Amino acid sequence: MNRVRSRVLAVALGVSAAAAPLTAAAVRIWVCDSAGEFSLGEARGISVTADGTLLPGHALSKVESIAEAVLFAGVPGKKGELYVGTGDAGKILRVTGDGAVETFATLPEQEVTALAVSPDGTVYAGGSPGGKVYRIEKGKPVLYYDTKAEYVWALTFAGPVLYVGTGLPGEIHRVKAAGQGERVHSTVDAHVRALFADRQGRVWAGTSGSGLVLRIDPAGRVTTVYDSGKPEVTSISADSSGRVWAAAGAADLSSSGGEPISLPTATTSAKPSKSGSPTDDDDRSRSEVTVSVSSPRLATSRGSSRGGYSSEVVLFNEGEPPRTVWNSSDEIVFDLAPDADGSGVLAATGPRGKLYAIQADASSLVRTFDEKQATFLAGPDVGLNSSSALYRRRAGATPGEYVSPVKDTGRTSHFGAFRWEGEAPGNSRVEFSFRSGESATPDTTWSPWSPWSGSGRTLRIDAPDGRFLQWKLRMEPDGERTPRVRRVEAAYRNHNSAPTVESLLALEPAEVLARSGTSGSNVYEAAATDEKGIFTGLEEAKSESSPRKLYRKGYRTLQWKASDPDGDALVYELEFRPAGSTKWIPLRKDIHETSYSFDSTSLPDGEYVFRVTASDADANPGEGKTASRDSSTVRIDNTPPVVRETSRSAGVLEITASDAASPIAEAEYSLDAKKWIRIEPKDGLSDSPEESYTIRLPAEARGAYLLVRVTDAARNVAVVPFTAP
Repeated sequence: MNRVRSRVLAVALGVSAAAAPLTAAAVRIWVCDSAGEFSLGEARGISVTADGTLLPGHALSKVESIAEAVLFAGVPGKKGELYVGTGDAGKILRVTGDGAVETFATLPEQEVTALAVSPDGTVYAGGSPGGKVYRIEKGKPVLYYDTKAEYVWALTFAGPVLYVGTGLPGEIHRVKAAGQGERVHSTVDAHVRALFADRQGRVWAGTSGSGLVLRIDPAGRVTTVYDSGKPEVTSISADSSGRVWAAAGAADLSSSGGEPISLPTATTSAKPSKSGSPTDDDDRSRSEVTVSVSSPRLATSRGSSRGGYSSEVVLFNEGEPPRTVWNSSDEIVFDLAPDADGSGVLAATGPRGKLYAIQADASSLVRTFDEKQATFLAGPDVGLNSSSALYRRRAGATPGEYVSPVKDTGRTSHFGAFRWEGEAPGNSRVEFSFRSGESATPDTTWSPWSPWSGSGRTLRIDAPDGRFLQWKLRMEPDGERTPRVRRVEAAYRNHNSAPTVESLLALEPAEVLARSGTSGSNVYEAAATDEKGIFTGLEEAKSESSPRKLYRKGYRTLQWKASDPDGDALVYELEFRPAGSTKWIPLRKDIHETSYSFDSTSLPDGEYVFRVTASDADANPGEGKTASRDSSTVRIDNTPPVVRETSRSAGVLEITASDAASPIAEAEYSLDAKKWIRIEPKDGLSDSPEESYTIRLPAEARGAYLLVRVTDAARNVAVVPFTAP
């Protein structure tokens, strides 16, 4: 996958990379330097090598005059010509080396779904629906073998013997001469989609339904050699060394009608084929089937595997278990063919029309086609659908373009330097263009492509600020001297995002939060008064331990929660205002913790509102942003309750405790400085600014020293002496 190597550009920022934090101020680098990364883009005339290099690819020219609705199969002839099976007029096209197109033959069936060339150069074709195999003699189809099936999906020669893979039912037939065939194997699946004869004379088959790879030895013994776990084996081929490769795929079958996923949709119809009704000696019940010439089913362009395609390519080495060497969660391989330029195979895929070179330990992008579905490979030539097209290889390299995948930078970013590594020998050319936007898929809201730029190895990304970035490469060889690009780097920096303050609250009166690495005294001395204000704060050494909740008379603590999308370190400022006032007054600046305790006795009793402001300015010089949050109304009460005697009698003292701002929380008494004894208010609940109490004492306590201690909800304490009645 494309990756971001986050780093600080020391040259660009003028600071040491080691000293700079990874914040919004950091420049990030989008790096592409491997086959996997480059293969995510689109290559037209440019290939990606297995070692991750972009270079001009083989020239492929589109064959004009292909007017058929769909191309099913292709096979190279013995003299450089190409034969193409089409639908829906049952035509076999012959394409010459110089691109001339002619109708080679026309079958009675509507679709030519399989082709093969015998060792002597004779063309054989399978027609569907109808299940017949024809030998083409002097441009005329001559019935060679009737499979009694609905479809002929695959043909291959093992020496002079022709093998036929059919659908509805899924069978493998062996045909030694005209009309002299036999069923070798009947599968449990509805279709046999792929056939291949290896150098040892064994025939490999792939089924649609259970996705099995079968192998038939020269004696006719059939074995299952691989269960793909996917519904269809779409193709089987071999590389230049004879190793066998198979492709298996899966797709949304909700509208397939039970037909193979790798071909245009087949639908049941009452319309008979051109070849007439099935023969009476076929006692199998079957419906008439017409293969639709509409566009093959394609996965969504956004690449979601949900309702789309997935596939794998498996390598079979003699004496070793099958090994998956390539897979995709959003593409399907429609065909495989030997790679004449490498040690593996070529894979034609959809739904983005990509041609890959797959090796045992690597893969790379060879070409991207606008027609979206690369359906078959015939030597170096490629047949495509969605809109039918045929491309044939020409000699030499050609100018081409490569379009990178879209880079999501996370949010709107400013783009900086673009650097590439490689070479452009002689008069060969390497040029780049850029565009950006705010939508994940490029559309009309994106900026236009910038003018081509190719002066130097370091360029400026000529694209407006945006969240998404894409670059485009144009290469032009100079004769035999070809340019190469091995690595590109695109620098960007996210726009700074404002922090978020999620909450601000005041703890209970006298509660303070303190960090301490020891279990020492809980007594905290006030530091020097803030030079910029009237408030005295608590200061202590920083510690990594969690804060402890302690109590200090007269202090209030504000606590907040804040975050920054960039991960920037935040600095906080506190302000306050009396309730009813609109003027904010500074309380404290340059706070790096998320709480602050202060001596509230510097304020008159009353109601106040506090505000915390978070800033990321330290991490973003000149571009800092802030966010604020106000607290609910906070009552400051530093005045103790008033205690007065209301009546007394022998052994009984009646008192009243009242407070101007806070409810009475607790009342206690002590005789002759002994332990405090809690007393309850007359109404049973300590919940009002005024409470009445009755203190009942024993007779022997008369004349004793009686202390009454009353505490309000703000933790203000009043102690009043009395003589015990």
